[in-house]
Amino acid sequence: MPLVSVVMPVYNSEKFVAEAIESILRQTFTDFEFLIVDDGSTDGSLAIIQDYAERDTRIRYFNHAENRGEAAARNTGMAHATCKYATGMDSDDVSLPERLEKQVELLESRPDIGAVGISDRTCHEDLTLIHTRQLPARHPVIALHLLLFTRTAMRSSPMMLRRVYLERQPIYDPSIIGGSDVDLYLRLISDRRIRYANLPEELYLYRRHEGTMTSRNRAITRKTVVEIRCNALRRLGAAGADIEWIVRKHPLTKLNWQERRQARRDITRLIEAMVARKWVEEDDESVLRAEMEKLLESTTPRYWQKFLHWYRRRIASQVHR
Repeated sequence: MPLVSVVMPVYNSEKFVAEAIESILRQTFTDFEFLIVDDGSTDGSLAIIQDYAERDTRIRYFNHAENRGEAAARNTGMAHATCKYATGMDSDDVSLPERLEKQVELLESRPDIGAVGISDRTCHEDLTLIHTRQLPARHPVIALHLLLFTRTAMRSSPMMLRRVYLERQPIYDPSIIGGSDVDLYLRLISDRRIRYANLPEELYLYRRHEGTMTSRNRAITRKTVVEIRCNALRRLGAAGADIEWIVRKHPLTKLNWQERRQARRDITRLIEAMVARKWVEEDDESVLRAEMEKLLESTTPRYWQKFLHWYRRRIASQVHR
């Protein structure tokens, strides 16, 4: 049995799907099965998938007679996954050659980690670079930002998980249009106490174009994800419910002094609740408090940020000698 199941949903991706498939087949790590689910495509995607499946026995493909949505397609693939680890792939993106190898290495060496993501590069349609994205490496910081929506905490599709966390079926909620991945990752924190990690290497090329689901359903996804995060916060009781205003204020840019004091108080209570419910470990609390201060500083006016930076370098260093 292979070690890794790679699941890729496809819908009308004939322009990019061959490149996506090739990027998985060219991985330096080769002990995988590749489960491709065509979700009722009306273009030439299915023919391309069938051609590759005939040439490489690691590929198994499944076909929905009609379009059922990305979550349903992922569920079909995951239902047939047989391996120790499971990961995803988007049909218009590219995985760089060492992606699977690096993720497997971390999971094999770190039994405390339940899932590992990777940093990425956001690209134009022709894969020219728009920007790189360095994601937080440690679980407590990932969990905090995943809850508060204050920065990107993970790239969901290439996340590699231990399949033991994916026993519940359906894995993704098919009723959610945009955001079923966020719902899954927050449920795994609250229900299974999973711990996440991100690798610093940029091993995934995220292709930004108008045909992506994010582009097609941006407004729907935004509203849905806010509600998913608020529902997760409510599982933490009053401390979670009291901080919903931060999630709804996204993007969190500038806060006045009163809002900043309230945010510090509310995030502190949130951190205490996360520790109490074992969403993070007690040793993570200091990491979370430091991250909170960084977050709050990023919301301050630019001149005050400059003053704080100067103060830390010039004054505080002298005081604490």
